[in-house]
Amino acid sequence: MAKKKSKKRGKATAQKKAKTPKAGKPVEPKVSKAELDALRKPAEEAKVKLDKARALVGEAKDAYRTVLAPYREACRKAGIECEYEGGRSANVSEKVSFLVEKTDKGVRVMVKGQPKTEEVIPLAVLKESINKAAYGYTDKHVGPKEEVGNKGGSLSNRLRAVLSA
Repeated sequence: MAKKKSKKRGKATAQKKAKTPKAGKPVEPKVSKAELDALRKPAEEAKVKLDKARALVGEAKDAYRTVLAPYREACRKAGIECEYEGGRSANVSEKVSFLVEKTDKGVRVMVKGQPKTEEVIPLAVLKESINKAAYGYTDKHVGPKEEVGNKGGSLSNRLRAVLSA
């Protein structure tokens, strides 16, 4: 009998914990509307300042790029290495597009414009891991991820789309 009582107690405490306030009773807010308004005003002021700062940063970046372009060009013509090289275009690899087609045995993949890279990836390999298959293909035909970037990720997205269609 003791076991039954403990089970009932356990259920009763679980039911008490699960109870929520009734929908009919309005729950009193823990923070008053006046306090919220007082806190909202500084937040809105800070947001305005942040937006202005972002606009200033954007203008400064544009001005920097405008004056830097002729300097880089002059350095290139003079055969001198420019100390301001880099930026977004420094490590961008060549764009690669993949042709992907579903077949009976798997998925035919080819780097667009390079017929010698055509390969059929078996469905069993794709079911095991689409990412492994995609990165294996790109390592073999495009180059290692460290050099070419996330081309394998792009291919794995294409493979998923073809397999789900």
